[in-house]
Amino acid sequence: MDQLASLQIAMAAIALHHLLARRTEPSDRCEWMLSLALLNAAALALWSSAHAPAELGGLWLRHAMAAVAAVAALRLGLTLHRQQPQLLRRFLAPVSYVAVTLAASLLSPPALAQEDAPPLDTIPVESSAAPKADEQIMLKPVEVRAQRGYILDSASSGTKTDAALMETPVSISAIPRQRFEDQGAQTVQDVLRYSTGTRADAYGFDTRGDWAMIRGSSAMYYLDGLRMLFESYNTVRPDPWTLDSVEILRGPASVLYGQGPSGGIVNLNSKLPQATPEHQLRAEFGSYDRRQYALDSTGSLTADNSLSYRLVALQRDSDTQVDYVKDDRWLVSPSLSWAPSHWLRWTVLGRMQKDESGTSVGFLPWDGTVRPNPNGPIPTNRFVSEPDFDRYDMEQSAVTSILELQLGENWSLRQNLRWSDSSGHYRTLYPNVFVGPPFLLDPVEMRKVLRISSISDTETSTLTLDQQLQGRFRTGPLEHLLLAGYDYSRANIDEVYGDLSSNLLQVVLQGRFDLYDPQYGRYIAPQTAQQPRAQLRQSGFYLQDQVRIGEHWIALFGARHDQATASSGSTDSDDSETSLRAGLLYRFDAGFSPYLSYSESFQPVAGLDQNSQAYKPVRGKSREIGLKYQPPGSASLVTLAAFETREENRLAPGSNPRFQVQLGEADIRGIEFEALTTLFSRLDLSANYTWLDAESDQGPSAAAGQRYKSLATIAEHTGSLWARLRFAIAGVPGFSVGGGFRYIGETTDEGREVTVPAIKLFDAMAGWENPHWRLAVNASNLEDDAYVASCLERGDCYYGLRRSVVGTIAYKF
Repeated sequence: MDQLASLQIAMAAIALHHLLARRTEPSDRCEWMLSLALLNAAALALWSSAHAPAELGGLWLRHAMAAVAAVAALRLGLTLHRQQPQLLRRFLAPVSYVAVTLAASLLSPPALAQEDAPPLDTIPVESSAAPKADEQIMLKPVEVRAQRGYILDSASSGTKTDAALMETPVSISAIPRQRFEDQGAQTVQDVLRYSTGTRADAYGFDTRGDWAMIRGSSAMYYLDGLRMLFESYNTVRPDPWTLDSVEILRGPASVLYGQGPSGGIVNLNSKLPQATPEHQLRAEFGSYDRRQYALDSTGSLTADNSLSYRLVALQRDSDTQVDYVKDDRWLVSPSLSWAPSHWLRWTVLGRMQKDESGTSVGFLPWDGTVRPNPNGPIPTNRFVSEPDFDRYDMEQSAVTSILELQLGENWSLRQNLRWSDSSGHYRTLYPNVFVGPPFLLDPVEMRKVLRISSISDTETSTLTLDQQLQGRFRTGPLEHLLLAGYDYSRANIDEVYGDLSSNLLQVVLQGRFDLYDPQYGRYIAPQTAQQPRAQLRQSGFYLQDQVRIGEHWIALFGARHDQATASSGSTDSDDSETSLRAGLLYRFDAGFSPYLSYSESFQPVAGLDQNSQAYKPVRGKSREIGLKYQPPGSASLVTLAAFETREENRLAPGSNPRFQVQLGEADIRGIEFEALTTLFSRLDLSANYTWLDAESDQGPSAAAGQRYKSLATIAEHTGSLWARLRFAIAGVPGFSVGGGFRYIGETTDEGREVTVPAIKLFDAMAGWENPHWRLAVNASNLEDDAYVASCLERGDCYYGLRRSVVGTIAYKF
């Protein structure tokens, strides 16, 4: 009966999806995807319970899946009622059929009598032969990746499998929590600043987001393998306190992740529930009246470790280096992980976060930042907006489901799903220092500018889904690790917007703003209007095969087909692309792994440019040759890579901050070096160097055929060094001191009219910890240098982060 019910559920779900897909609009179909995915998860778990021995606690499984089925049916019914009331009656029968059949099947009596069940803390061993009575195995614990010093042995973002870093023919960095905690990272940008090929603060100090660049292109962020950001300025920033590790995948990654940039992606791995109890209370106090309190608690809720929890929470009140701009946050992230056996694990993570901040970016003119001004340098704390008007407040609620199912010894199925709902309120005034009239600065005193006011209120709902089937098998002498997957994403963005950029009279009536002696209170709020809803949808099928040939050769092949649509009002775009990937690696017994790789990227761009024209998709192709070295059994890892990337329709800042422009063709070449090691079991070291050469055949203000020698914000030479020494004093262990040096070479704007000087920054830390207590002090930009991070051709520059000192006290129990 269980197998028959499972088949009926699957057929009913497929039939329902077929009806919805044929009789509804595409935008409505997106809403039902969540309900169908929940039904899918329930059906998968039901199938597992039907095919596993009944003594695995099937009754628990059935009741839990019955609850999921009820939620799915209720969610689907509410969606139908809200979006298409006239269709509710038509689809009521199949919906009821699915819910009732699933609930009845799940709640049916188990095949084995309860009194015959073995103890809950053990389960029989799965085998093709009949199991012996005394053959038992403990429940599978949560998998923890091996870590030695600052080195993680694997990173799933490179292949979406558990392949070792040394056997993956791509350039990738895996940063464990220990490393970015030692370095005192306060943002995700801070986590990335000691990694090769990465420019963490390309646009200086900015409370609105993390704008890192990888290999000269803007990075795309993923959270637990699912895309996190859809467009800009409409969601919260992730907090390092919620993360267990961060992975940087360099080079095009469209074969696995669909639309994305050619430079690479950043994948953030959340803290997940653990069976071993760990609890931590933490307080931070520092520069700009920073006060932050945090909690992290995890452990098992059952004696057999089948149900684990984690609760991560944080509250912060803080000012910033810019007057009137705060950096307040509160978040809570509860999660549960259910693993009733070694073949099934289901983790559900929730997250609620609210950020309150303002306009920290001044869009300051060249004169007074990188060029001399008779009035001197513009202060780095200058606030150019209005205290009673300005705000940048973001709020988000999200639920993530991670389902892992072992299908025998060599096959597994994974399903990752996230739903999120975000709202943002952004009000600002910024100087009109951009190319064209009116003047950048008043030509006489060189201290006053006109300002443009802007309002943007957004509501964003997203659904992302990634289903993967992984299998290991042999074909003659070849060993295969096969990955087949389908992913889907949908985002609806509703915005109320208005600014004064097109109303020169009102801009002038506001009066000029003095950048050296600001007088606040004189501004005109713009009229706002509801903008056409922006809808972004993407789906893709991908196939990847990692082939081991003999003992040393490893080949990687991948292909993917994407379908992406974007609509905004009456403007629609529909793009499709097939992306390819290939790599070859040879692993020597001595620890050397040379490799070759080729990969492609595809990135549709939503919305319209300043001329009301739809953006073209950004496409990239990259070739790479590299070498990895890790002596067997050591805590050292050295990587070296040389690459060449060609990018078509590259995005660049436009003459209006609200819009971007597209360049023709950009060529980026580079060499990357990274070394991680632990010496004498007490000295942790990381060092990296990057050389980049980038050029484009067009620029935002370029005449036809004019070719620039460089792209904005890209330095030819960058590098960093970090060291942490652990030692004892008077026989008391747990002390440590550390320091870092960061170098970013000089950069230019797109037209090479201004040059931003090279940047040299020093960081430091000191701490002491034992099994229960941790005390630490971290300092960033130790010498308190006032530096410019970058300047753009349109006329504006960005200040970097001044000195920040934070003290931490944590109690673990």
